[in-house]
Amino acid sequence: MEKENGLQYKFLLIISTAYLAVDINIQGVLALMPFIREEFVLSSSRAGLYSTFHFLLATAVAVFSGRIVDKIGSKKGLVVGTGVLGILMLLQSRSPNFTLILALALLSGLFFSIITPSLNKAVMQRTTPENRATSMGVMQMGGGIGGFTGAVFLPFLAEKIGWRNAVSFSALIAILVGIFIFYKEKGAAGGEAADSKNDLDFKDSILKLFQNKDLLFVCLFGLILGFNSGAIPAHYTLYLTQDLPLSRTSAGFAFGLLQIGGIMGRPLWGWINDKFLNGSRSRGLVIVGIGLTLVMLYYFRIMSALELPLYLIYLSSLILGFVSLGWMGLYFTTVIELASEKLAGIGTGLSLVFIRFGVLLSPPLFGLLADLNNSYQLSWLGMALITGFFTLVFGFIYRDKFAEV
Repeated sequence: MEKENGLQYKFLLIISTAYLAVDINIQGVLALMPFIREEFVLSSSRAGLYSTFHFLLATAVAVFSGRIVDKIGSKKGLVVGTGVLGILMLLQSRSPNFTLILALALLSGLFFSIITPSLNKAVMQRTTPENRATSMGVMQMGGGIGGFTGAVFLPFLAEKIGWRNAVSFSALIAILVGIFIFYKEKGAAGGEAADSKNDLDFKDSILKLFQNKDLLFVCLFGLILGFNSGAIPAHYTLYLTQDLPLSRTSAGFAFGLLQIGGIMGRPLWGWINDKFLNGSRSRGLVIVGIGLTLVMLYYFRIMSALELPLYLIYLSSLILGFVSLGWMGLYFTTVIELASEKLAGIGTGLSLVFIRFGVLLSPPLFGLLADLNNSYQLSWLGMALITGFFTLVFGFIYRDKFAEV
């Protein structure tokens, strides 16, 4: 498939609807957690298990999902992943207990795992290196917009018609988006281009990726990024309503601003990297890590200790989203470039194992610290220390290779 110069907005808009539909549901449910927690009488650590269960199976099958995408193509992956996930979310909205919701969240992660490799492979095939990070960020904006929509609109809808009907509505959106992509995404309808097919078997593909030390270092750094992106959305509304405290509606709006920060960050981190860092992906990731560390120290020392006015809480939420959710476009650009076009799907799957392992571990640990201390303050400090340490290690490794990676 021929790659075109410049940003292909129509193509990026169509495929980004998959992320939009998924994050309306996933982030929307997280924003609804105060409602769900109230109905089922959940502790902070048990409420945080939703994210863990959603990403558990998604993590276990991530590499295999990437391999499937390399074989069936990005379009089929997007249609199946988005549509079936919508059906499973519909079932969650009708579940009589939280245990069944967790079981369905586990299964939904299986189909969710197909979506990111499909999107990344599509972008790798259709963009040039000069604008790839920016294109990836633009595509990733769909997830941010979906997350914001879910975070702001679903709690409002839940106040009117109940959280179950709100989730049913978002599930229907995912099903309709799967149908939309089936009819509108024509670029991959005839299968993958010959020069993008992976002729290696699964074992040889994995061995080739594990021989790439730069890819493995980036994947390890993705573990820490996943640690942040898992814990913060899973607990943010709980933190705001418990520690500050905000009303559930105000907390939902702040959660929406967190998502807007992520929307802004996804194209901007890529644009900054393409335009001002000479395409040095490693340098860009170090800057992201430093930003994350500083913002979480701010949450530990200032947000959690002082009574800030509401507008500063909202502004802080925006900045937190920029650094904690805005890195994805830059990160996945790094991964697919290191993995190569033929292995873009399985390379994405490998990186997702590390990211989702962090996503799996962080919500219950973040919540456990909060339960033990009756406050999220030490949770923010612990996250800042871990992120800062690994950022320093990553920066030290690439101190002489910023121009190459």
